[in-house]
Amino acid sequence: MAGGRRISERGIVIGPDERGWLIHRFENKVLFNEPMSRHTTFRIGGPADVLVYPSNIQGLMELVTWARMKQIPLIVIGAGSNLIVRDGGIRGIVVKLSHGFDAIHHENGPENSILLTAGAGTLLGRLNSYAIRNGISGLNFTIGIPGTVGGAVLMNAGAEKRSIGDVIESVNTITRDLRLESLCREKLHFSYRQLNLDRDTIILDACFRLFPGETEALRREAISLVKARQARQPLALPSAGSIFKNPASGEAAGFLIEKAGLKGTRSGDAEVSTKHANFIVNRGDARAADVLSLIRHVQKTVSKLYGIDLELEVKIVGQETRSEELLQE
Repeated sequence: MAGGRRISERGIVIGPDERGWLIHRFENKVLFNEPMSRHTTFRIGGPADVLVYPSNIQGLMELVTWARMKQIPLIVIGAGSNLIVRDGGIRGIVVKLSHGFDAIHHENGPENSILLTAGAGTLLGRLNSYAIRNGISGLNFTIGIPGTVGGAVLMNAGAEKRSIGDVIESVNTITRDLRLESLCREKLHFSYRQLNLDRDTIILDACFRLFPGETEALRREAISLVKARQARQPLALPSAGSIFKNPASGEAAGFLIEKAGLKGTRSGDAEVSTKHANFIVNRGDARAADVLSLIRHVQKTVSKLYGIDLELEVKIVGQETRSEELLQE
């Protein structure tokens, strides 16, 4: 048992040596056996072995290097808005990018454009407020989309027939081999709800090419968009946003689910929203197992009725069940 770390058929156990290093390096920015329900907008998810809030790029790179050396799995999250964590939780390390990765600034760009740069941990709502306050136009379509800049870029988030890929200028990343790399627009390959990046690439920040606007006009537009979202989406209840991508057939996933008569269908406290059928909401004490059961039921029903296979927009991570002993105290 080298270094106090055990590996068995049940998976990785964080030993006292690893725990000690993490506490020494990250102090109060590391949490052990941390419920992921506190870190997802669904308010669902078992515990992560370790959750770390790195405060800068150096700390992040040091953590990733150390985890690879120790062969400890590591994933990066933002606001957890497009994420379902299984009830067994996440083995290894969850890195949450927030403070230290949420700086925003802008400068004049070519052809009367404005280059707006935001850290990967920046909440989209905060970025929108900054843009409106500074008279920067072009991001209002993201108003009401939960999550962070990093997650929005990675999934090419969008609404109002526009997406992040339409306004991106460049992205700074940490590559799989731990190099800092800047990717210009021409090197970024966006598709519907996806950015094709090499595996294990971590987004650090993104630069958007936008244009001057009038603050009051932008504010009025934002208020109108918020009201429209509130009217058609179940924003008062915990959810992960849209569960399924809209299929290539042209019919919206929500339309197909509603047409199949699935609005209000429940599994435990997970429910297909009666307001918008492409949302599954947490009515109180839903488990990930309830949500996943409901997802399978919706997919099976829509496939049987219409011959269309609904593809997930949300990301599912973690394991079904949790071992009795995950952490050596």
